[in-house]
Amino acid sequence: MSRPTLLTPYGYSSSTCGYCSPSGHRSEGRTSLKYGLEAPQMSAKFYQELIDRGWRRSGDYVYHPDMARTCCPQYTIRLDAKAFKPSKKHRQVMNRWSRFVSAGTKPGETEGCMASSDAGAGSGAGAGASTGDAIGRGQGQAKGKAKGKGTGKGKATCGEEFLGTLHAHEVGYGHGDEEVHRYETTLIPAKATKETFELYKRYQIAVHKDPPGKVTMRGFQRFLCDSPITVRTPALCTSQLTVHESTIEYDSDKDTSELPQKYGSYHLLYRVDGHLVGISVIDVLPHCVSSVYFIWDPDWAWASLGKLSALREVAMAREMAEAGAQGMGWLYMGYWIADCQKMRYKSEYSPSYLLDPGTNIFHPLSAELDKFLQLHKSGYHPFASFDAPTADIDEQQAVSGQGEEIPIETDVEMDEYESIDGFPTPPPPGFDDPLAISEDEIDSLLVLMQSGGLMRRAPRLIKLEDLEFVNPEAIKGSIRELVAAVGLERMARSTSDVNELKDRGVLFFG
Repeated sequence: MSRPTLLTPYGYSSSTCGYCSPSGHRSEGRTSLKYGLEAPQMSAKFYQELIDRGWRRSGDYVYHPDMARTCCPQYTIRLDAKAFKPSKKHRQVMNRWSRFVSAGTKPGETEGCMASSDAGAGSGAGAGASTGDAIGRGQGQAKGKAKGKGTGKGKATCGEEFLGTLHAHEVGYGHGDEEVHRYETTLIPAKATKETFELYKRYQIAVHKDPPGKVTMRGFQRFLCDSPITVRTPALCTSQLTVHESTIEYDSDKDTSELPQKYGSYHLLYRVDGHLVGISVIDVLPHCVSSVYFIWDPDWAWASLGKLSALREVAMAREMAEAGAQGMGWLYMGYWIADCQKMRYKSEYSPSYLLDPGTNIFHPLSAELDKFLQLHKSGYHPFASFDAPTADIDEQQAVSGQGEEIPIETDVEMDEYESIDGFPTPPPPGFDDPLAISEDEIDSLLVLMQSGGLMRRAPRLIKLEDLEFVNPEAIKGSIRELVAAVGLERMARSTSDVNELKDRGVLFFG
């Protein structure tokens, strides 16, 4: 399951904030504060440990907000996919989609009133065949009817009814000859194609008000396609860092042909009659499906594809758990921000939990915790500082977002917005104190070196103390900050057991 994790210090930085302002605008000052690092490659297990401590990634840039100083504290939110129960609003979204796929009926229409142009209508993306090697969804003919059509009344359960309703008219699950539209999803390793970029560009311009000239293929590639958690074999390894294929182990008696077979970063493509209408950008990790971003065709705003995609991701995590993937069962939905309406929609999905960034312990997102964080919109306030009742998480009160959701989840544009600042004192919540890390501990860190020139040698590991630097104080200072942020226990050291190295962070300087 593991691959070498390579870490390069980037540093503590400030940038303008996209959560304080309407879509298309950012804060005037550099009020968003974070620590970041670059990871040319990273094991799924290592990244799972990081997101369990409040980290997120944008391409191969991995960062953690300074929860004591940033303008909009961003709390990691995760949903228990195995206990999830769709709300009335979620059932309406699924039923609306089912009526459209099966009968061609949109909101406000009645059956038989669909226009002749309805097939593919509203999809400005144009027709396109699936690009890349399909790994899962929507391959071949239907495998039989899913249980439940999603048109019945009554409260959905957290079992077969939810999955049956969601998949009722999807190719590979419940799609049959009688459906008016062909709805299919396809899971492929994350990569940039002309088709996916064109949809991304339309979405960014229409929904996020990005200037057309700033939406580039290069930016799309870096932001939503490049990933250190690649499905493919990593490029850099050594004899000390044995690379194992990141294959997911399922129960042998379960049909997993529609599920991810390896941990890594994927695009889940949504098509109607061959037209690409949505893209879920996700990371599949040992304990969760992590939602990175969702792109949808602006002409399909009526369909609430953002909500539909979230339900689809919940289903993936649940189905993987039911198929025997050990430890799987969560959907990580990125960050939740108390006073940012476009990020609060995530609390519509229950039961959800927020991470206390100072203790790295998840707490139920109860109405009381929600109110507490709304009253403390800035600075770090330990969750234990309010009297949390033992009320059932099902009583969680959700606050709806405005409009179609999934804003920029990782809106870091390093070249344009980042400004490197000094590491703060005291350190951000959840970080160690750099000054408490001894010189011997820093010197024992392992660095992956690769030789250039005519006499190229295989990459090799050496101790940091064996390297000479022009400015050792500055270099070791930046390394000390990285170790304080990530944790010394997660770093590969010369004192580490060889079997532990593959799951530890190795320093890498290119």
